Amino acid sequence: MRTLPVAPIQVLLIDCQRILLAGLALLLQSDARFVVCGMATNQNEALVLIGQHQPDVIVLDLDLGEQNGLYLIPEFHSKCQSKMLVLTSNKNLALHDQAIITGARGIVNKDELPTTLFTAIEKVYRGELWLNRDATARILLGVAKAHAPKGTSAEDKLMASLTKKENQIMQAVVASTGKHLKTIADELFISQHTLRNHLASIYEKLGVANRLELYVFFSAQNLVK
Repeated sequence: MRTLPVAPIQVLLIDCQRILLAGLALLLQSDARFVVCGMATNQNEALVLIGQHQPDVIVLDLDLGEQNGLYLIPEFHSKCQSKMLVLTSNKNLALHDQAIITGARGIVNKDELPTTLFTAIEKVYRGELWLNRDATARILLGVAKAHAPKGTSAEDKLMASLTKKENQIMQAVVASTGKHLKTIADELFISQHTLRNHLASIYEKLGVANRLELYVFFSAQNLVK
């Protein structure tokens, strides 16, 4: 027989889609193990709710529109002791692995059964990881490579293909994950159109599709170094 916790698990939900948040809240609160203590669509809303409730588990999407959920994981860890569980529709395994490396305790795909989400929340609440064997093997292999003697990797060559200006813009964009492109462009004293052109070139050279994948690529490079 399943043993219920002494008190319900306090869950904070973070997703940029309000309708999805409402559906998730109804789903979780249909189970006596969980209480949804708050719902947020962005970093600022989430930080306020974290301060108010100190949730047991934070369930967040990685794609928050203009904000990057990967960037927020270590930010939230600095503010609370909550366990982080990623709920995503993104199938990029490198993105999943980076989420774990930055502090998430597990990954659940949005196309999985609700019971999978329930079990994952309970597991990470109890201090366990919610990862399959393939993900565990990939992450361990990545850590091993990070500590191996370094040569010139394919990723290093891709980075070297960037111009000085592109490298400057890439670092500014990665460091400003929660900001809109217009704000970043103003800080760089260039137009938003010029910034988009530079980003298109950076994406093509590095083989990434968007800002989220650029962050993963850049973070992975820093981890290895």
